Amino acid sequence: MRFDGGVEEEMLRKMGGRIAHRGPDESGVWIGRACGLAHRRLRVIDLSARAAQPMSNEDGRLRLVFNGEIYNFPELRRDLVTAGHAFRSDTDSEVILHGYEEWGAGVFSKLRGMFALALWDEKEQSLVLGRDRLGKKPLFYAQGGGWLAFGSELSVFRETPFLKIAVRRESLREYVQYGYVNSPYTILDGVWRLPPGSWAIWNQRGFTIQAYWRLPERAGLARAEGATVAEAADALEPALLDAVQIRLASDVPLGCFLSGGVDSSLVSALAQESMGRRLSTFSVGFAGWEGSEARHAAKVARHLGTDHHELTVAPSDALEGFEEIHSRLSEPLGDDSFLPTFLISRETKRQVTVVLTGDGGDELFCGYSKYRHFVLANRTPSWLRGVAARIRSLPLGDRARKGGEALATPNSLELARWLSSLWKAEELDGIFATPFPNASGRDAFRERWEAWANYPDLERWMLCDMETYLEGDILPKLDRASMSVALETRSPFLDHRVIEEAFRWAPHARVRGGGKEILKEILARRLPPELFRRPKQGFGMPLAEWYRGPLRGLLTRYMDRERLRRRGVFEPNRIQKMVELHLSGRRNFARKLHALVAFEIWADRLFGERQELPVG
Repeated sequence: MRFDGGVEEEMLRKMGGRIAHRGPDESGVWIGRACGLAHRRLRVIDLSARAAQPMSNEDGRLRLVFNGEIYNFPELRRDLVTAGHAFRSDTDSEVILHGYEEWGAGVFSKLRGMFALALWDEKEQSLVLGRDRLGKKPLFYAQGGGWLAFGSELSVFRETPFLKIAVRRESLREYVQYGYVNSPYTILDGVWRLPPGSWAIWNQRGFTIQAYWRLPERAGLARAEGATVAEAADALEPALLDAVQIRLASDVPLGCFLSGGVDSSLVSALAQESMGRRLSTFSVGFAGWEGSEARHAAKVARHLGTDHHELTVAPSDALEGFEEIHSRLSEPLGDDSFLPTFLISRETKRQVTVVLTGDGGDELFCGYSKYRHFVLANRTPSWLRGVAARIRSLPLGDRARKGGEALATPNSLELARWLSSLWKAEELDGIFATPFPNASGRDAFRERWEAWANYPDLERWMLCDMETYLEGDILPKLDRASMSVALETRSPFLDHRVIEEAFRWAPHARVRGGGKEILKEILARRLPPELFRRPKQGFGMPLAEWYRGPLRGLLTRYMDRERLRRRGVFEPNRIQKMVELHLSGRRNFARKLHALVAFEIWADRLFGERQELPVG
């Protein structure tokens, strides 16, 4: 959008080309007096040309581009038809257009789904942006004097000549610490993420953002603290079943990821019992890797009676494609599970276009091991924590050293931060070539922690995670990995009605038995417990061994002293020392070094290999 000269079609088409992988089925461009819109379509609902975007209302006043799915669109469509609106298509996109005509910005609180959208009003010369409640779909924007640009991935801003691309200094520090950047910032200076659960309007009077939804703000509201797990399961099961059923609508082949864990097994079980045919389920087994859960998934699938597809990937496929796969990220992501997430998405896309996933179950039902560590550390006597503070500098193994550091943290906030960090706060200053102070003074983790003071500390951290780790890492990982191969993923646990119901019941935040007590109770009504009651396995890869073996050359190339000196970001000697310690087997720095490698791969793609990194 430009009020000072209009929009060039060539620039729009180039911006659309940057995200062609997200919508390979169709492309469209529309240009008005001050606004231009480009869209890439992945056909899922109403495969006809009538559902093409950018989409207009009857008189051409409104134009819409939209990424995502509105699961309750049939219900909203009926309400709108009753109110006198006429439809030309069977798509959920048109429901948004007529919904905005009928309810204005009130339409956002009525939408149940995942979405990032932009709606241009030609008469008012204003743009409305909107994003779903949890941030499942990405929406980035930048603005300057008389212009605004937006898109689904950061790469689109390479095609906007009026924006100088540079790395934001404070975001780089945050990325290194956590492996991601918190909203509303991004890794790029001057480029922002629209916060989840928000809508914004931009016109000649300026740019304003308003929230339309938040996570439950107070604990104990109509909550039975003494409720049993069975009572909580009885209350939550209908909401979860509805969240699954509403996500089964599709005009293209649909299936479920099935790892054999609690979350994906429950989603698959509820989906199978809701369908009139056999559900397609998918797991990926990595040949020769002990961490593969494929055999567990196969047992669950046999019991449920699904049409199961066990896809086997050779480690050589992952290793040979390691660099190219990570170069698909339009922003750096330090999460080493991006690779297996991409691989299962790529293999599943060969069979279906839409899959249901179990994402969100860990954050909502206390499934991460770090939550158990948090509870145990907080129960540790103060005298023992004092001992830990004194011995953590001794030459201990990695596991003992980390345990001592965690116990030495002064309070629950800093313990949660320590357990959430890749590089710890005291390590940050030493790894940058020049001091990278937090110039803004902003501490997103503390901000979110303090916002949930009404909750007990464990739930407080879970809520903090949903606004930081989930939105900054888990959801971008899932979206970028799946959409890079045009696979749509849907997450029933992240339905806002499920979330609101879960927080009414204290048992959702118990670590007993590995957490997820409520989900296990619901699943036990459908599966024998021996099929799912086992220790949780992560979705990462054996990075420590790979970086010492087949990926050793890649690690040493990206962490090369001369390369780092030329880039001007990381302190070469400190990084080289860590590489040497890792390669020798004396220390395990795989996850920390991986975050730096992922950053360097991304920086090469955006700025070129031999350039000094521009930092704003």
